[in-house]
Amino acid sequence: KELVVASSEGDETGWLDDHFDTWKKNVYVADNASAPLTVPINKGKEAMPFLTFIINRYDSLPEVSIFIHSLRYQWHNEDPMYDGVPVLRRLRLDHVKRRGYVSLRCTWEKGCPAQIMPLHPFKRDDGPSRAEQAYASVFRRLFPRDEVPNLVGAHCSSQFAVSRGRIRSRPKKQYVRIRDWLAQTDLNDQVSAIIMEYMWHIIFRMPAIDCQDAGECFCQTFGLCNLTCDRETCKKRYWVPDQVTMPEGWPEVGPGTRGWPERGWAD
Repeated sequence: KELVVASSEGDETGWLDDHFDTWKKNVYVADNASAPLTVPINKGKEAMPFLTFIINRYDSLPEVSIFIHSLRYQWHNEDPMYDGVPVLRRLRLDHVKRRGYVSLRCTWEKGCPAQIMPLHPFKRDDGPSRAEQAYASVFRRLFPRDEVPNLVGAHCSSQFAVSRGRIRSRPKKQYVRIRDWLAQTDLNDQVSAIIMEYMWHIIFRMPAIDCQDAGECFCQTFGLCNLTCDRETCKKRYWVPDQVTMPEGWPEVGPGTRGWPERGWAD
């Protein structure tokens, strides 16, 4: 297994060495052209480092590649306090090998049961709506032989694990084509990254709607099998925050304020 980390200059990534010292880490610094691992052009947020790793390592991929963002605490991390450490510690690599592609989220908020309607997009002028409006044309360009799906749904936030075999189920030139589109597109980074966010699972040959039952997902992906769940969520696993920017100094600072949960809320 190897970690593929999308980072920017100055991101604090020391937590990965502190907690996963024996794991090989590929830390891409997208905005530093002289970094040991970087990208040909800094566009598309995490999508550019992820694609660059796949292309550069296509012939020497690890058995499992785990694609993550650089920061330890993020609003979408599948943990009661948004901590990336237990997410990675609990990840069942055997399940990744069996399933081929596994999101690092199980809660359906947000992205499931459907996030994008490519053929009937909303006409608003925000980033997610612009991504929805552009999705069909991008899909046709990248997958000209495939039919554009009516609905696209998948767990949000572009953190996932993929087996070597599943990555190689598409030829290297397909990933080059996707990265070329990302480098050349006139869409802004937010829009292109959202399109990729809801295309990764399709790239890795999952159905257009890949929304596993939450309880089944927590059990199979993280080994948490005695939870109280409905189809979309499990109790005491994820608190939907009011905002997406983590408080400075979290978790020492911020719990119980501005819609963030109290420490220990899931105990």
